[in-house]
Amino acid sequence: MKLSFLAAFGAVTSVLAQRPSNVSICDYYTTALLKTNTPANEYMLLPLLVNTAVIGNYTQPSNGVLVPGILNPNGMYNGTAVNLLPYFNGGLKSTNDGPTPPDCVNFLDGGGAAPLMKNMPANDTTSNQYFLLTHLYQYFGLLLGCSG
Repeated sequence: MKLSFLAAFGAVTSVLAQRPSNVSICDYYTTALLKTNTPANEYMLLPLLVNTAVIGNYTQPSNGVLVPGILNPNGMYNGTAVNLLPYFNGGLKSTNDGPTPPDCVNFLDGGGAAPLMKNMPANDTTSNQYFLLTHLYQYFGLLLGCSG
């Protein structure tokens, strides 16, 4: 366990050492993955990142790292089964939007994984899924320092 942590830490440190301190994470990886840093390519990077985190690998990983995705109903964390899907598909009364009791909200009402696999947030612009994913793109764009 300690050895694998040290190896992972070394890999992260190596990657961080390659990025110049005056270049944001977003700008660096947009150029590394999509060749040129343009606003369009930055916007493509964000769905690639966020959609992979949400549904797991939907393209062949070039580095061999498998990402299970937070919507994987068979997720594991430190040997414990984790299923977050009911929080997103309306399976639990987990959304409290005011003085009313918690309610079930389907955040996958815009096509679920299918549009995410096409690097889209949803099949429409009025769904809960579209609202959630586009806000995640905005959040991570700001967090990662996208300049475009």
